[in-house]
Amino acid sequence: MKSLWVAILALLFLGACSHTPKFTPEGERCDLVRYSLETSLPGERPLKSVIEENPGNMLLLSGGSQNGAFGVGFLDGWHKSGRMPDFRLVTGISTGALQSTGAFIGRPEISVNGYTIDDEGQLLVTDINGSDIEDGFSLKAIYKLLTKGSISDLIPLRDRLDEIMTDEVLRAVAARYPEDVSKRDYLLAGATDVDLGVAVAFDLTEVAARYAKAGDETQRKLLKDCYIEALVASSIVPPGARPSFIDNRMYIDGGVRYAVFDDRFSEVLEDRSTDRLIREEDRHALYLILNASGDSREDCQKVDPANCAPERATIGQRKDWEVLDLAVRTLELFENQIRRLSVDRARERARNQNLPFYFARIRNKDLSDPHRIYSIPDFEDQGPKTCEQWRSIDDAEDDPVEFHRRFMRCLIEYGRDRASEAEWDLQPRDDY
Repeated sequence: MKSLWVAILALLFLGACSHTPKFTPEGERCDLVRYSLETSLPGERPLKSVIEENPGNMLLLSGGSQNGAFGVGFLDGWHKSGRMPDFRLVTGISTGALQSTGAFIGRPEISVNGYTIDDEGQLLVTDINGSDIEDGFSLKAIYKLLTKGSISDLIPLRDRLDEIMTDEVLRAVAARYPEDVSKRDYLLAGATDVDLGVAVAFDLTEVAARYAKAGDETQRKLLKDCYIEALVASSIVPPGARPSFIDNRMYIDGGVRYAVFDDRFSEVLEDRSTDRLIREEDRHALYLILNASGDSREDCQKVDPANCAPERATIGQRKDWEVLDLAVRTLELFENQIRRLSVDRARERARNQNLPFYFARIRNKDLSDPHRIYSIPDFEDQGPKTCEQWRSIDDAEDDPVEFHRRFMRCLIEYGRDRASEAEWDLQPRDDY
């Protein structure tokens, strides 16, 4: 019966609930440099043209929403260990884009601060609670979705990024983009152009360079807002948040097309047989941090949970299913497959180009491993716990829609732990 009411409500509102996009007049446009991650279109350079030879160490940061806390923790621990190299190319999608600036300029601590929240409201505004969408969309959640265009608004995230992306930070990014093209490094954020249906990479180094050269405060503010909006555009997953509009084009999360974008940037790599003569410690490498597990989440849907074990999968009645729940589950599985395919492509292309490939991801078993317990900042009096235990406390006490403050703190510590022990999944190679 609930599905019937959901369908009726959707029909009533869908026809009437259109939303007016932001309009940007001439003189206020960002004019961001975009590199196509697809077949090039007129006026768009493929990413291959950015760097014509081996770009040196490269870092790919994936999407993953709150799981980005793992990535920033890993980057912070890696940097503090003294083993993190300089990168000529850093790419980020979604939450990976948010953490990419700190990685690019060798200051991952600014990203750690961004993921250490005291309340979910520091990242998004919502009129619903986590319980409103946990067991299917409630009428309240559906009403907000249809009338406002999303279940949350990322205004607080923009404000938080405005605090993090200081003049010092943007000038540090700009310093990596000198006049001499051959000496430029690149920081790129992936997004999806909804109007064209293509994946693009925003060149954040270029807009930071324009910021540094701007002659007045008004122009610097505009360019800083453009830098921030590119990061936000890379991070928006409808219907969780409203789409972003940059220069009168609609953008959403780059993770719709790629978990990490490699299809075009990998073309800049060339097979350099002389690399075999380079000392192992000097060899350029490709690093990939997956802010997710890459595993498909099991979802018990039996009336009696005792029948959820795989060996009892054919026993017992299954719960009733609902259309919206099935749609959400389908998107979740699709997103997971995109992640797996993107990682596999990156690994194979690194192998084909004679590049070492280093890979790290969240290991689901670690989150409930009693040997991986962490005391987290601001909650030390509660003692060390597994990340899953911290998440359960968040659900019980805060009922968040998306961002679990204790769990994110725990993921940061878990990421630091992994990096301090150099726990990469280094792919074996036969040729060196």
